Amino acid sequence: MDSKISLNLIHLTPLVSESWPDESLRFGLMIQVSDPSTNQLHVAALYRFENRLMIGDLQSHLRTRRTEVRASSSLFWIAPDLNQEDQRILAATIDAWLDENENKIPYSVAHPGGVVFRENVWIGIEPGQGLTCATFIVELFNELGIPFIDVETWLNRPGDTEWAKRILTALSHSMTPEHVDAQRNKIGQTVRVRPADIAAAGHLIYQEMEAPLHFSEVNQLSACIETDLLGHN
Repeated sequence: MDSKISLNLIHLTPLVSESWPDESLRFGLMIQVSDPSTNQLHVAALYRFENRLMIGDLQSHLRTRRTEVRASSSLFWIAPDLNQEDQRILAATIDAWLDENENKIPYSVAHPGGVVFRENVWIGIEPGQGLTCATFIVELFNELGIPFIDVETWLNRPGDTEWAKRILTALSHSMTPEHVDAQRNKIGQTVRVRPADIAAAGHLIYQEMEAPLHFSEVNQLSACIETDLLGHN
């Protein structure tokens, strides 16, 4: 893979009327720069529900979003190579998760592991349990057994520890002390899945794929996406 890949070549296109997903897309992914000052990216799911194109994500601690998406040149979308049935069940499941758990899913920069959903309901009550915008998408694929990424192969990269500390500090006022302490104690022991990793994996997966993607298969394209998106701001 070339070290420099343009947004067009990786099929990331702005979510505007001229490049709006057609009705064949039942499930896709969206990435954006959420905070240019800190080079923060955010990833979400795009899915069709009752013939409306929806955006669904974990935005922050106990803050979910499930709403009809609006056109924006700052949003970039990708259509993973998934069959219609997989797209359908991904869309149905994420809609159920967001419907059943509106503003109930905790954020965590250092999730300790363990089952977090049962029958579409969040059950993670251990301090430190929670998701990020990226791991919310990972757990969706894992829940349905659709190959996506193998988190067990993920490695820490420069800046990941600093990111975790910064985000935890920014969100600590809205979390219990126990939840904050549990995350802080895990920083450096857990790895970060970045929003760009999700976008890269969304580009790389294909229908016949039998095993989830290894870190080494995703990392280079993920870095290209980060460079391209952040370079546009």
